[in-house]
Amino acid sequence: MLPRRGAAYAVLLLCYAARLAARRDIADWVRAARTHGTFVAAATDLTTPAEYLLASGLARQAEAIMLATPLAGIAGTADDTTLRHIARVLLTTDPPAWLRIAVSPRGVARQYIPTADLRALEWLDPGLDDILIDICSAVSRPRDTDFRKRIGDAAEAVILEALRAHGCHPTHVASISDAFGYDIELAGPPRLRIEVKGCSANNRGTFHLSRNEYDKSRFHRDEWLLTQVVFANEAFVAPHIKPSHIIGIFEVSAHDIALAVPPDTTEFIWTDSAVIAPPPSAWRSAPYAVADVTLPGLSGQHL
Repeated sequence: MLPRRGAAYAVLLLCYAARLAARRDIADWVRAARTHGTFVAAATDLTTPAEYLLASGLARQAEAIMLATPLAGIAGTADDTTLRHIARVLLTTDPPAWLRIAVSPRGVARQYIPTADLRALEWLDPGLDDILIDICSAVSRPRDTDFRKRIGDAAEAVILEALRAHGCHPTHVASISDAFGYDIELAGPPRLRIEVKGCSANNRGTFHLSRNEYDKSRFHRDEWLLTQVVFANEAFVAPHIKPSHIIGIFEVSAHDIALAVPPDTTEFIWTDSAVIAPPPSAWRSAPYAVADVTLPGLSGQHL
């Protein structure tokens, strides 16, 4: 959720209501937050932010709504310091797709931030650049490595089984080395080199792309393809992944990925990895269906 000033204010009201007394569910929580807010609260969407806080792990529902540590101690006054702190928490929890492209060791290249997003964040100036640099550094630290590998492995297994059921004979090159810059190869014709990404429904259409994967996509061109397996939210708590847990399989070409990546310049070069978000029009459904197989689940983990 992009932390517009109104969104930060909504989160503030929800945090205050949750601390003031036990809230049994979202409806009770939102009602209390609206009661304790100013007249502005009456025109503020509080349900969407409440649902987001629960979905993102910044709050949880047990016998009552409980706030996670980053929000548990915030002040109850809607001053600039408090709202900026909330914005930092929201950006760190759900970094925008452009963050690792717009932020480099040289600073922030605002031309790589979508105009609408930049306008929504301008209330954080002066200091927006410093906030984005701090957050990029924080989210770039290694974390959730084991779970991300599980998502990737599950997505690759889904594609391998789907291709076999479609009559193809894929080679799982990722089991040999990460140096290929893709995960699965089909001898063809035509020859295809498939990079596989897995994601939840919330992250559909965006993915982490390493510099090696990007360079290989540019080298192999039409032979290189990125395929994204979109898992339903239930897949992350189910003991086994079944076809019903997969929303769909979608593809985007190397050409469209290149259009979504800012070109290197003498002042801006990305070297590690970045979150890429091609436009929705660049995606197409895969020409094969999910196979009728059951795979190991991802229970007990969080995306």
